[in-house]
Amino acid sequence: MPNKINILKKRSDFLNIRLKGSVYKSNSLILQKLFDEKLNNSIRIGYTATKKLGNAVKRNRAKRLMRELIKDSKIYDKGVNFSYVLIAKKSIFETPYKKLKEELKNLLDK
Repeated sequence: MPNKINILKKRSDFLNIRLKGSVYKSNSLILQKLFDEKLNNSIRIGYTATKKLGNAVKRNRAKRLMRELIKDSKIYDKGVNFSYVLIAKKSIFETPYKKLKEELKNLLDK
């Protein structure tokens, strides 16, 4: 069980994960993942919803969906000392929540 889950906020952290980490894609989500021993048994998570998704209301809805997915996913069991960035695709709005949970589970298991 991780000591703490931190939210990524700095652009440099997002860029570091994109450049050095691995990328996994599904129909509605993209997961970027990077292992870092310096995290001291914690997990860092960042959420991205670009302007391609739509206006601010849609982007905020996508981020709320992703936060709920992470809460329901039991990410704690997948390992500690990881940084994750979850990126929404346009199809996140049409995909049922149950299917989104399956997609995230598959991405985390890779």
